[in-house]
Amino acid sequence: MAGIKIKPEESALLLIDMQNEFLHEKGAFAQLGMWRFANEAKTIENTKKVISLAHKAKIPVIYVRIVYRPGYPDVGETVPGKAMKDAEACKKGSWGAEIVDELKPTPTDYIIEKRRVSAFYNTDLETLLRSLGRRTLIIAGVVTNFCVEGTVRSAVDRDFDVIVLADCTASTTKEAQEFAMKNIFPMLGRVATTEELII
Repeated sequence: MAGIKIKPEESALLLIDMQNEFLHEKGAFAQLGMWRFANEAKTIENTKKVISLAHKAKIPVIYVRIVYRPGYPDVGETVPGKAMKDAEACKKGSWGAEIVDELKPTPTDYIIEKRRVSAFYNTDLETLLRSLGRRTLIIAGVVTNFCVEGTVRSAVDRDFDVIVLADCTASTTKEAQEFAMKNIFPMLGRVATTEELII
């Protein structure tokens, strides 16, 4: 694939659920296979490079993390909500809900908290992006075929241009990762690696 040239003044880097619960080897959901996959794919290492590039180009870096109130009154009755509650995962103020140490936000970065799959659902993400004048979203994060995909679909429905970074995402299996990259995201936007992104 040829490189993808972006306009920094129109772009934002969106990081989905880069939290201990999913990316640290001791995280509740990382133990289901995500940590091994992300470690082998160098997801965190590649994301760190993209964050550095974004900062240098003055591209806003927006962290989205899933966080629930103590007691989980806001998880709903969905399958993923029940899984979070049963695992006591991503509780506000907990270690699991925090961004992994390697990717900690800087004071100039933005943090959005969500309670559902899509980063847009009942959050002020769209308001922030519109206010910043951003129409191209460079997306990294986990889980590829779940919250990343849900966010990408929501972004496209809101007329944002989307670029998914294949080497800055992770799923629990190679098959799930490849299916999303080959069959889902090309229909919704563009897929690139960190090396193919031209800022």
